Amino acid sequence: MNKYAIMTAALLVAGMISPAFADCDVHKADEDKQAKCAEKCDDEYLARKMNYASNKSEVFANKKACDAACGCPQNTKDKE
Repeated sequence: MNKYAIMTAALLVAGMISPAFADCDVHKADEDKQAKCAEKCDDEYLARKMNYASNKSEVFANKKACDAACGCPQNTKDKE
């Protein structure tokens, strides 16, 4: 009986802790502040990238800096 109580307690703790971790998925921007920040970085990047006279490397560097500020550097890993 003790092992079931310990297992249940561990699962409850894991269930309570898991929503506390932030997520960088821009599709979950309604639920998470960090995802909302990453979504703003994506929106700005796409809008500036579509400008005919834009400097693509500068726009990408700005997105990379924005994602790093949001805590989502994996969103710009090896992309351009």
